[in-house]
Formats: sequence, C-alpha cells, structure tokens
Amino acid sequence: MLLPADFARLSVPEQLFVAIDRERVDRGLAPFPGLSATLDDDAEKGAATAHLPANPGAAYSSVMTEWIGAVANGLDADYQWMYNDGLGSGTPGCSSRHTSGCWADRQIVLTRFGQHLAMGVAFDPTGDTSPGDVGGSSLAATLAATGHVAGPYVYTWKQALADTSRGTLRPIRQVPASESDSGFFDPAHNVPPVPDYPKSCSATTIDDSTRCLTAVLTAINHAHAEEHIPPMVLPAGFASLSFADQLFVAINLERVDRGLPPFAGLTTRLNHNAQEGADQANDPPYPGNGYLLDDAVWAGGTANGLDAVYGWMYDDGLNSGNLDCKHQGALGCWGHRKGILDDFGSSSHLVMGAALVPTGDIHGGDVGGTSVAVTMAVATTQPSSYTYTWAQAMAALPGGNA
Repeated sequence: MLLPADFARLSVPEQLFVAIDRERVDRGLAPFPGLSATLDDDAEKGAATAHLPANPGAAYSSVMTEWIGAVANGLDADYQWMYNDGLGSGTPGCSSRHTSGCWADRQIVLTRFGQHLAMGVAFDPTGDTSPGDVGGSSLAATLAATGHVAGPYVYTWKQALADTSRGTLRPIRQVPASESDSGFFDPAHNVPPVPDYPKSCSATTIDDSTRCLTAVLTAINHAHAEEHIPPMVLPAGFASLSFADQLFVAINLERVDRGLPPFAGLTTRLNHNAQEGADQANDPPYPGNGYLLDDAVWAGGTANGLDAVYGWMYDDGLNSGNLDCKHQGALGCWGHRKGILDDFGSSSHLVMGAALVPTGDIHGGDVGGTSVAVTMAVATTQPSSYTYTWAQAMAALPGGNA
C-alpha cells in the first residue's frame, strides 16, 4: 500500500479515506473522489453517539454505514474492517464461519456502489460507549453512491495522489517482539524491588515521605544496575513536586539515563488529555490533531511518581499489575515500558502531559487508590508555554545540569 509520506499529519477521517481508496484501487475498484462535507456531518452524529450514521436520504443510493470504537488512527480502522473481521474477531453477527456478519465490513469497503461515489467520515476521540472501551475513540463512516457529483469536498483523492507523488510512507521491516522502538530490550522477567519498597510506603494514599521515596529510588537503581544503566539521581526538592511533575521527571530520567532525548515539558493541553485518562482509570485517549506521534500509559494504586514509573519500567510483564499482559508473549506485556522508551525523535517538540486523581482507581484490589496517567507526544509545532520544564528539573539536579 502506497501512502503519502506525511500520512501522519492527516486527520483520522482523511487517513481512513486514503486507506479505503487504496484498498479499492489496489484491487481495480474505483476510488471515492473525496470526503463529502454533507456526509461528514452525518458521520459526525454517528461518531458522537457511538452508532452507525443515519441514512443520508433519497439523494443517495447503495448506502452503507460503518462504525468502530477503540481505534488509534485511520489505518487501524481499515485493518480491522479488512483483515480482522471474521470468526474470532469479536465482530457482531459472526458467531460461526457461515453467519452473515462475518467479513461484512470488508464487503462494504470493497462494494462497487455506483457511478458517483460519496464518502463521509468522522472521528470522536472519546466517544466510545462500549463496555470495556468507555471513553475510547469512536469512528463512523458513510459510503454511498449518488446521482450527481457529491461535492463540496473537504479532502480529495487527487490531493492524496499529489501528496503520494512527493514521497511515500516507508513500512518498517518488522516490529520487535521484545524491545522498545529505540532498541532497549525488555527484562527477562519482572524485577522484584530491592529493597521491597511497598513495605516502606503507604498502600492507600499518596506518600512523599523520605522513607518511601528513598526506598523506591534504591529499588530503581538496583534495577538499573541489572541493566548496566547509571544510577538515577533526583533533583533537589523532588518530594515537594506535584505528582504530575514527579512523573515527568522520573520518565525523563529513565530516558536520559539510557541516552534518549528528554521531553521538553508538560503542556496544558496534554495535561488535560492525561486528566481524561486519570478520570476514567484508563489510558488517555487520542490527543487529537497537532501531534506526529503519541503514546499513553496509566497506573493505579501508586504512592508517588517514582512508584508508578517503577511499575511501568520493571514490573510490567506476566503476573504484574499490567492489565494487558494476560499470558506469556501477549502484545501488551511490557507495553508501558516500550511507551516510555519509545523513539520520539530528538526535536524540541517532545512534550508530555500528566495527571492524578487521588482516589480514582476503580480496578479490583486498588479501588479508591490513586489513578495516574501520562500522555507522551511529538507536537507538530513548538508549544508556546509549559507548566513545568526539563530545564527547571535540570537546574535542581546536583551541579545544576544533567
């Protein structure tokens, strides 16, 4: 599949439009000429309510509608509809190999429709209401034919082809199964904390005591030694930092101690995005346009920023608190660690958001405990302001620098 090199800069609806047209033209089917402003409005209502869009009316024929939740981007939605729509995919109406619901989404994408094709797509970053995905993304689409040209268009296939002619997105050779994108391998197993710092920290509330923080830092540096990583050194006044600032500092130290570029600072916009995750006791949702890359992590029942980072970095495999690591080799195992050590590049546009709900955890065993979330991203433009910066943290380090 040939995609424009700047595909990541497109909105999610534009991404899906390009991906669907590529699926069609690569099979000899006619592409949709553009995203119709009228059908986009209809799809918007579907995305906002986590339902299929309404029928757009008699002006359209061969109308077919789509909805999907909990997708990261337009390519993700295209993959689910085209290649993960059969038995065992969880697709409604596909309880056996011969039921009508199997591969129905794929059939819609590859329908011939008629002479004048029309498409509308909308994306709501927090519109999903499905059990288990509440607050996740919601994407809706209308694919149809009409008796006339379906403009005006908000984005066209001609634009996509012109963008593609200037350069294409290059696929990676493979996704490493056991290392971050920046090349750091996962631990062979969860690293038991030495010392056993939970015995020194509160199990129910925020704990910024010297006793607790010193114990967690010692355990982190024990884990660093096992990886031959330099010891972590905290800035003066770490205990007095907010939970969000502690998370920012500890994540950056895990990165710079491995030679990775730090995040420049916490931004108000991403702090609000992380707050949505903390409020829902879940990973923060897609932060919206304006970011080239993003990753998110969540933790519950942690005493302070160091404690949360220890869990993400060293206790994220099988039999840990990682809810996405249910069996050996599951894709979610060490996913939080991979996110923290991701290759975000080295520009000054690396930004972060962090948030806390002191009693927001709703998961078994930690109900009423802390709920903390972090969003990490690469902004398309330089942020105008920060709530806390890496420069401030470095100024408080021994010697005034890293």
